[in-house]
Amino acid sequence: MSVSTRFKSGRTGTGDAYVSDHGGSPHAQFMRLTSYALIPLGALSAWWILGIAGKPLDGVRAEIGRPIPALVLLAFGVVGMIHARKGMDDIIEDYVHDEALKAQALVANLWASRAIAALWVVAILLIAAPK
Repeated sequence: MSVSTRFKSGRTGTGDAYVSDHGGSPHAQFMRLTSYALIPLGALSAWWILGIAGKPLDGVRAEIGRPIPALVLLAFGVVGMIHARKGMDDIIEDYVHDEALKAQALVANLWASRAIAALWVVAILLIAAPK
């Protein structure tokens, strides 16, 4: 005869499923938070980018020069690159076994992600800047 263990979970209440009450490591929590942030930022960014497709440069500047689209696009680029860098760090740490190569790959990933984020920010600011 099998006996199911009943327990009280802070999230799910009394039940017989094995559910952890922990939210994960700080790294996992950060990745989850940035994932949640990227959903609306990505949707809004795609909406604005698709909306300016085919417009002349003056129309693009007028659209991205407004505060909300510019801030959303900036946040999407920066948060996206932070999320991508942390994810790539996990891949490097898991699959690169040579310690020297791992250290080099982590540094290259850090600087590449910073460069991409900086280029994104400069591009948005140059487009949004008044003529």
